[in-house]
Amino acid sequence: METDVEALVVGGAAAGLSAALVLGRARVRTVVVDAGEPSNRSAPAIGGLLGQDGTSPAQLYAAGRAQLTELPTVELREGVVTGIEPAGAFRATLAGGETIAAGRVLIAGGMHYDVPAVPGLAALWGDRAFMCPYCHGWEHRDQRIAILGAAGAAHRVALLRSWTSDLVVLADGEPADDVGDVGVDERPVASVAPGLVRFADGGELEVDALHVVAPMTPRDGLMAELGLETTDTPQGTGFAVADRFGATSVPHVFAAGDATGAGNVAAAIATGSLAATGLHRTLVAGISA
Repeated sequence: METDVEALVVGGAAAGLSAALVLGRARVRTVVVDAGEPSNRSAPAIGGLLGQDGTSPAQLYAAGRAQLTELPTVELREGVVTGIEPAGAFRATLAGGETIAAGRVLIAGGMHYDVPAVPGLAALWGDRAFMCPYCHGWEHRDQRIAILGAAGAAHRVALLRSWTSDLVVLADGEPADDVGDVGVDERPVASVAPGLVRFADGGELEVDALHVVAPMTPRDGLMAELGLETTDTPQGTGFAVADRFGATSVPHVFAAGDATGAGNVAAAIATGSLAATGLHRTLVAGISA
């Protein structure tokens, strides 16, 4: 079975739902395909989002999906888009074999965060272990934060001082930058647990939270398959190059959210809204993105 729509939104978290809301209110026939695995699903709360500070990701996305049910031109589907190819318009294939023909595509499926393979760290990710201090720093204000890894230690120390002066750098066996009066522990880290870091030599260190560098990479091959121009930044690799209205290097393909380097929910919502605006303008005769 094939569905024919004006817009296909790949991803139904902050950016995708925001885009679908704008498209639906503009009466654009839209299908949103979502795998149900938002990057921030492990976080207990969203920080820094106006009007929703402290709301859980699950609550925010449930509210967004509920709003979309009021828009008759928007359809939400659970699933995974495994491929997209140009075929007059675009033809997307889902994991179950279903296809969707769409005049426009908006990539909003997020990115993969490469969390270091330290035993115990994955269980803390999004709460006691975090990358974005603007998202989680307030919750750990005045606590003892350990900066895990030597990479960019001086920059990370300077940034995190806005939230706490109780900092320590865990260099994990690597040489660290000059971080001034902040302590540096060079011992290799063996594992982490809530409130505790264990070193390879058997020693332990009590901490309240961990600041972690987790570079982002594309979570699937859709951007590469579509031939989108990408760029690398200190936050990761393979971000879609897009203008302020989400237009990419490929005509009629738009991108938003972490796929463009948004990095937090507030920015993802904004880029989703703008990308939907740009997409809609290309559907209206004589107006470009």
